[in-house]
Amino acid sequence: MRPVFIRRPDPSRSRLGLIAAAGLTMVPLALLPAQATQAGADGPVSVDTAYTKANNKPITAGDAISRCGTNRRQQNEPTSAVDPTKPTVVTSGSNDYCTVELAGGTWAGFYRSSNGGQTWQDSLLPGYPTDNSSEGLASPLHQLGIGNAGDPVQAWDLHGRLFFMGNAFNRVAPQRGSVWVATYDKHATRYLRTVIIARGTPATNGVFNDKTAIEADRGVNSPYDGNVYTAFSVFQGGGNNEIQFARSTDHGQTFSHPTRISEGSKGNQGADIAVTSNGDVYVIWNGTVGSRATGRDAMLFAKSTDGGRSFSKPRVAAEFDGFDAADFAGDPDAAEKAHERAFETADGPESEVEPSSAGNSRDCGSGPFSCLSGFVFFRHHSSPHITADPKGDPNKLYLVYDASIPSTETASTSTYNTAPVAPNGTLQVAQGGIYLRTTTDGGASWSKARLLAPTARGHQFFPDINADGGKIFAVWHDSRNDPGYSVQNPPGNATKTDAQGYHLATFGLDTYGASSTDGGTTWGVVKLSSQSQMPNYEMFGDRRVPFHGDYNYVSSVNGFAYGTWTDTREVKPGDDPRYEGGEGFDVFQCRTADAAGVFGADTCPTAGGLDQDIYGASMTP
Repeated sequence: MRPVFIRRPDPSRSRLGLIAAAGLTMVPLALLPAQATQAGADGPVSVDTAYTKANNKPITAGDAISRCGTNRRQQNEPTSAVDPTKPTVVTSGSNDYCTVELAGGTWAGFYRSSNGGQTWQDSLLPGYPTDNSSEGLASPLHQLGIGNAGDPVQAWDLHGRLFFMGNAFNRVAPQRGSVWVATYDKHATRYLRTVIIARGTPATNGVFNDKTAIEADRGVNSPYDGNVYTAFSVFQGGGNNEIQFARSTDHGQTFSHPTRISEGSKGNQGADIAVTSNGDVYVIWNGTVGSRATGRDAMLFAKSTDGGRSFSKPRVAAEFDGFDAADFAGDPDAAEKAHERAFETADGPESEVEPSSAGNSRDCGSGPFSCLSGFVFFRHHSSPHITADPKGDPNKLYLVYDASIPSTETASTSTYNTAPVAPNGTLQVAQGGIYLRTTTDGGASWSKARLLAPTARGHQFFPDINADGGKIFAVWHDSRNDPGYSVQNPPGNATKTDAQGYHLATFGLDTYGASSTDGGTTWGVVKLSSQSQMPNYEMFGDRRVPFHGDYNYVSSVNGFAYGTWTDTREVKPGDDPRYEGGEGFDVFQCRTADAAGVFGADTCPTAGGLDQDIYGASMTP
């Protein structure tokens, strides 16, 4: 939930050179024989029913969890993890806003299913401010006085243990942006402990640890069975972000001192981890090749062959043209202050943009969040996800990432832009697509980039991928069904505008999945979401700006996979009486104006206007 910075290459850089270097050759997968993928019925993971506490501890008066589920608050940025020794058990988590009502901050939701994702029991990570259970009071997050936790990721070992990782922070000083790992055993029916891996500084402009990744060694031929590996971004200001790594060799009881593995690269963020069948560890992230001012977007990786003790120097797995939303705020100072206020009050992310971006806003809404284009959209940026089959070839890995499709890049007809700036300084947009690369020699070389699921229309973003038992599964958001789709428009926006200059809202964002049983050569694509959503509801920033999280997730064991995504289908639409125009993006709210015509706060935040959820669905080849 901390800011994720986006980059724009220097206008003087030749895009043609980048495309050649990136090898962005589209292999016509659609012409190959299509595989079949079956999807189970989709449904809510974050259900609107009462939560339970960890280890079934009682809920007392004033406990924030007493309102969770029934207060219909937002959840976003889901994770998913299928138990490799009991695949009917699936766990998930999210940034859960249900605690804001009584605890004043967001927390890490923890969700568990014992029947393959058909039904769910929702809970919270122990340690939130009003948690008076023995588990909560013993949590180092509680003892440190931290009021917010999120960015969840999860991984299982082969012994019924689940490792749950995320960040934790305060929204005002002392901020203490930290990362933690919690351990559950007995197939995630029992919470054991939480350990802080790295602590941030008290200052709000100091060191902030964020953007977490976790994996456990399940390799069938690995000498490091059960090792737990973590990676995260360290934001230090000025774009000098690092990727740091820490490991546990005692099932999450302790972790090594974090070490930097992103030597020689800038703008590093968004790590992901893969462990092969022989125990090799790969960490990949989004960074920059060359100088930060004139460099190229790249997915970089480092490799360990000794169980995470040491890593190679970073190498390039892919160069690409980013697919990163940006625009220009109508009033930049007002937008900055509104974002800061939203962050401080647990009402959304700061969404700061670094100076080299083509614009000063990465999300747009109404009021102080309005942008010159008249579009309303959530932030998104390119990110990598990597996987290896723990039962397969130890030299083969699969990488997916969302990027601009170079052949679709064109001049923007507004201030909204998603693709690299043209050499002459022109803002550009493009169709976003999901790219796939593979390596069959342990990262020594990578295949040419190819679109995993090419389609003539629609933006694709927020991908994830997982391999196990010879089966590969992927998941992503896809706007091919959006009636307003154009390379010029963000998802959920029409070209037509209302009288006030806001683009009309459209429904048409879906979640798609795919599977492959031949090593990624062919894929069977399937629509996972049974209902299209409008992703730009203004549920954040005092009901004036959207936020859709930063990622989706998929996990699999052999031929069973479960994918999760952020979904707004249960949000109750409404009208914001404070502003004219843009009504299609407004959510239900209750406000009364005083004698001077100034509207007060929303008095019905639990009436459905904030009911953003985590949804999920299973897949089989």
